[in-house]
Amino acid sequence: MKKILFLLLVTVSAVAQPLPRSTPEAQGVSSREIRDFVEAWEASTAHEPHSLMVLRHGKVIAEGWWNPFGPDLLHTMYSVSKSFTATGIGFALHEGRLRLDDTVLSFFPEDSPVNPSDNLRRLRVRDLLTMSAGNDQEPRYMLAEDHWVSAFLRSNYVYEPGSRFMYNSPATYMLSAILQKVTGEKLLDYLAPRLFRPLGITGVDWEVDPRGINTGGWGLRLKTEDMAKFGQLFLQKGRWNGQQILPEEWVMQASSAKIFPPEGQRENSDWHQGYGFQMWRGRHQTFRADGAFGQNIIVLPEKDAVIITTGESSDLQGLLNLVWDKLLPAFKEGKVKKDPTLYLSLTGKLKNLSLAPQKSVSAGSITAGNLVFLETPYHSLKGLKLKKANADLEVTFVTDSLNHVIPFSDGKWALSETTLKGPYLVAGARANRSLIPRHKVAGSYGWKDPQTLVLALMYYENMHTETITIQFHGEVALVSFKNIMLDKTYKAVEDRSQDSSPRLIMRGDDMGYSHSGNLALLKSSLQGIQTSIEVIAPAPWFPEAVKMLQENPGIDVGLHFALTSEWDNVKWRPLTEAKSLRNADGYFYSMIQKNSYYPGQAIMDHGFELRDIEMELRAQIELLKKYVPRVSHISGHMGCTLFTPEVKALVRKVAAEYGLPVVDSDAVKDFGIEYIWIDSRNKSTEERIDAFIRQLDKLENHKTYVFLEHPGLDNEELRAIHHIGYENVAQDRQAVTDLFTSEKVKMAIYRKGIRLVSYREALSK
Repeated sequence: MKKILFLLLVTVSAVAQPLPRSTPEAQGVSSREIRDFVEAWEASTAHEPHSLMVLRHGKVIAEGWWNPFGPDLLHTMYSVSKSFTATGIGFALHEGRLRLDDTVLSFFPEDSPVNPSDNLRRLRVRDLLTMSAGNDQEPRYMLAEDHWVSAFLRSNYVYEPGSRFMYNSPATYMLSAILQKVTGEKLLDYLAPRLFRPLGITGVDWEVDPRGINTGGWGLRLKTEDMAKFGQLFLQKGRWNGQQILPEEWVMQASSAKIFPPEGQRENSDWHQGYGFQMWRGRHQTFRADGAFGQNIIVLPEKDAVIITTGESSDLQGLLNLVWDKLLPAFKEGKVKKDPTLYLSLTGKLKNLSLAPQKSVSAGSITAGNLVFLETPYHSLKGLKLKKANADLEVTFVTDSLNHVIPFSDGKWALSETTLKGPYLVAGARANRSLIPRHKVAGSYGWKDPQTLVLALMYYENMHTETITIQFHGEVALVSFKNIMLDKTYKAVEDRSQDSSPRLIMRGDDMGYSHSGNLALLKSSLQGIQTSIEVIAPAPWFPEAVKMLQENPGIDVGLHFALTSEWDNVKWRPLTEAKSLRNADGYFYSMIQKNSYYPGQAIMDHGFELRDIEMELRAQIELLKKYVPRVSHISGHMGCTLFTPEVKALVRKVAAEYGLPVVDSDAVKDFGIEYIWIDSRNKSTEERIDAFIRQLDKLENHKTYVFLEHPGLDNEELRAIHHIGYENVAQDRQAVTDLFTSEKVKMAIYRKGIRLVSYREALSK
């Protein structure tokens, strides 16, 4: 009955008002020392402040936001999210939905490994809360998978749960998954009536995994005052507006030390004072919710105070040292004499906070306004387009699927929104930031010298700023991307192509025939000039190919219709019964046409039935479309689409039913696409590259061409694949990959103004 009443009180609680305001001196705090802290924070090159809020005796006595950050904007919390996740567990514990000593496997029996280890069997909710799950390393690999719970349970549990501290964000995710399992609600929805509404916290969002479970260990976005309310709730031991909305016992447990990190200098470290339930103990008898790069909710019980910081810091201990050295002494035991001058100085400072934009110190000019990268940068950019737009600079970030146009101003911030995702600590997680359709950004630029342009792109609801420095050297540019997690430089060249320029499809064939081939084809698209990939649906590595293509939706895909299995050591079978297409072992025949090396092993050595070919073609189309619906065309493996007039007519008829053009049958007549070739026999990689570049000189404006080849990697797997007459497969196909990813080839294409296009693009014209 007590728990039911508790829930009713929480649920019907009126929406809380903003926190009350007061002056520092009225609450026994020195305005001078608060200002000294702000100035020291700004002066340090290791810290970029975004917001500050200081509370004493339940009242806000100082607050400020560095423009373009503001009080109404959400801010990425990173691991501050963990303390909110633990609070959800606290509510569920109080409601009797779970116990601290419940085992994790008891919630997910269907996802348990077949033979779970003894340590996994003993893993409890308590161990997840205290970062002592027993992993020897954080299982971050799971973030790239679709089923995170299953992946976490498959990780390695070396130590007895509860015995060793190891920071583990996936363990916090598991708390969110457990809560959703026992309540039937997402963590965010579960907290809404219990925590957010009573505190008057609105408009928050929280990332989810691919299965719709809140990420728990990160991904929550809050406003600065929302953080302050959470801290004040813990300072008041769970009471809010006269009601006990969070059990006091839970507050005391969560904020007290349960486990200690490995040996360290406790007297100088705020990471060696102990860890509670997803909260850190700090020096000076404090505790805090702590997020990467300086997101802090610091609770000071002995001072009856709460301090909030948000920002981008590379020295987290240094930031806390600033708080202890400059701000902690500001809290006095007795009254502080009013000093209107000091107070006005502080408030004036806080009202005019701003982050400095880039500003030109020299005159400069853009010598290459349409840049394409010779190596794909970390965020999959293909190029940058720079264009003056009145007083601003308009920068287009070109990806394989979208163009993102963002304005930059000289000497001030240009505010806009974009779908381009910025730097992020967990950018590799599946479904990351999928709930944020557009990101608020601020852009500024300045010329450092006549050849050096500096762009600052600030994601001011995220927290991260990326600085892009472009050094022009005629038609070539060095482009550096620098943020708090990365500093890397890429070479780019001017793309001289125009609408009338020759168009070139770079086609890679045979995805699915081997792991090596899959890797090489993906590399040739992501790091090279390949624009379309042809997939063999019945091949043994088709499932891996599907996953790769699903994870890279910008790659154009064609069905490489196959009726043969030519390799001596690797074979594949028809997807259908297709008896006339099978050899005695059930595989496809090795060849289409009669072959003296393979007597009796060609389709043309046997009677084949058109109905079998039609059945097989439909099955291959439907299998590929099932997993890669964007398939745009059909090509033939080893001539499988046109080896007799009857087969050619059949393939065209069936393909038309599926709305898929057949691109290697009468290509010039049907689509105006011409083939170009190079003679690669007995040629080194460099000789092939030079021959290919010479072919580029022959391409004519207003025409479309296709060059097809078979990328691969020269490794042990591919060296085992061959057939009579083609024994150097690994060496030959590695040379293809080298050509497709060659910087020399890329430079030639862009300098000659040739437009790289996919089949999808070419056929849509």
